[in-house]
Amino acid sequence: MQKFFILWVSLLILLIGGCTSKHYSVSEPKIITIKSPKLKFADTGYIRHEGEAVEAELFTAGVAVEKITIDDKVCVSAGCMSEEAFVRDYLSPEYPTDTLRRILLGEPIFEGINTSEQCGGGRTQYIRTDKTDIVYRLKNDMTYFKDRSNGIIIKIIDLDINQSL
Repeated sequence: MQKFFILWVSLLILLIGGCTSKHYSVSEPKIITIKSPKLKFADTGYIRHEGEAVEAELFTAGVAVEKITIDDKVCVSAGCMSEEAFVRDYLSPEYPTDTLRRILLGEPIFEGINTSEQCGGGRTQYIRTDKTDIVYRLKNDMTYFKDRSNGIIIKIIDLDINQSL
């Protein structure tokens, strides 16, 4: 019985430790603003990614207050769920499943529909339906997403720590 208990505890530690030790090749400091019906945040953070896996770690006054990890599932402090369920519950059921992932990575959303090139290399998307009114701008140092119909704003600005030194 004791051997079974030790084996069970060891397996549990291995599973928990394996889930928390993700290494990302890119880690960038940002000023992050997220306003949605279930998420409200405006301060500094890090966006880390490796391939399709992405993590946003959010800080307030230098203390980590939230972490959003998107890989096979989306995990936040409230727990983990499928990416589809997260986007439906935290953003809008009208959005494609990969919307938040693409915003955090600074990639076009909604398969790039209605994209126009702007001066200086920026891109803008306007997506209007019966249930969405989205403007999405990508620039070299900023990502801006606003859906007036659903009251959602996500703004990510590069925090160039070399400029402040």
